[in-house]
Amino acid sequence: MGAGNKENAERIPEWKRVLGLLSGFVVTNYLVVAFVVAFTIAMAWPLPGAKVLEPQVVGVHIITFINICIVFFISGLTLRTDELKTALTRRNALGTTWGFISIVGVTPLLAFAVRDLPFTPPEYATGLALFCIVPTTLGVGVSLVTSAKGNVALAILLTVASNVLGVVVIPGWLQATLRVGKGGVEDLRINFVDIFVKLLLSFFVPTAIGKGLRELSPPARRFAQAHKQALGIISNTNLALLIWQTLSSAQEIIVNTSFGTMLCVIVGTFLVHILYLVFNTLVVLLLRLPVSEAASIVIMASQKSAPVAVTVITYIASNTQTQGLLAVPCVTGQLVQIFVGQPLANYLAGRILRARQEQEAQLALKEEPQAGEAPTGASDGLVVLEGGKDVEAGAK
Repeated sequence: MGAGNKENAERIPEWKRVLGLLSGFVVTNYLVVAFVVAFTIAMAWPLPGAKVLEPQVVGVHIITFINICIVFFISGLTLRTDELKTALTRRNALGTTWGFISIVGVTPLLAFAVRDLPFTPPEYATGLALFCIVPTTLGVGVSLVTSAKGNVALAILLTVASNVLGVVVIPGWLQATLRVGKGGVEDLRINFVDIFVKLLLSFFVPTAIGKGLRELSPPARRFAQAHKQALGIISNTNLALLIWQTLSSAQEIIVNTSFGTMLCVIVGTFLVHILYLVFNTLVVLLLRLPVSEAASIVIMASQKSAPVAVTVITYIASNTQTQGLLAVPCVTGQLVQIFVGQPLANYLAGRILRARQEQEAQLALKEEPQAGEAPTGASDGLVVLEGGKDVEAGAK
């Protein structure tokens, strides 16, 4: 039977093997591939993306609004209640609390510093500041936490809750940090109530509808469970479509930007991400969190969501070229996070696996005397480690 399988494997054409490997790579790294394709098409042929962005109703781009609604609807549809309960246990309370505080209350403070960077055009500095304000990534963070063997339930909770909470906090941060007019970007309109309502309709309402459908309709729940990967691909495709439309509208200005300026933008986004990683690592070390929870917090609290930033940009800037320029640091930042995050996740996975093996070894050592006790008198001088104290085997 083994020989037959080997013969069948040898009969598979080389092109099919290559295609299988390629499709596996694309599925595993779909968001990165989709972002790169969206960026390439936007720069090579911007007309379709710019045309798709044109239809508006009361200042809202219809297609981008539909794209982000689909993303959050799928997020609610695939959200499992048991995962939320796991993340809200007493054991995870400290890490969960810090994760929220860091994502929506601490990391956005960096926007006050990066908004004054001497980029030309100034939209790049403003876009980077806006990127610092938004919540954590919608799918990349959870994927990285999974690769790192971290607490996935905690990552899911931080993703959903911080983005829903962003409906309230993002308008306030925008008003506090972004400069309009002198020293800033001219074409911005930052109205708290207007932004709040738009975010409520595009973030919270679709999430609530998706979650409600999952809880109230068993067929919908079974569908979400059976097609989770396909739904994830649909969600990530809509994220890439957001990027494609926004960058297409500013293609001419982007391609005429000097290499030095673009390099500064890339370095700026890289330094922002590294600063977040170092800061959150120091905090989780001080809090002495369990290693799997610590990995989740460090990854999730150090990520920012380009699609959410791009959505916010379409709500505060009326000029499509301004929207595209503001989006460049956000898209760059998202890609930097992915390329830095995957090696980090692999490193953390090794640390977490070693920590778990050490825990299992300690438990086995503690249980060993109970499994087979040595006869009295034959245990003189034999010592085992129990609860951090040296105890003679056989002592009462």
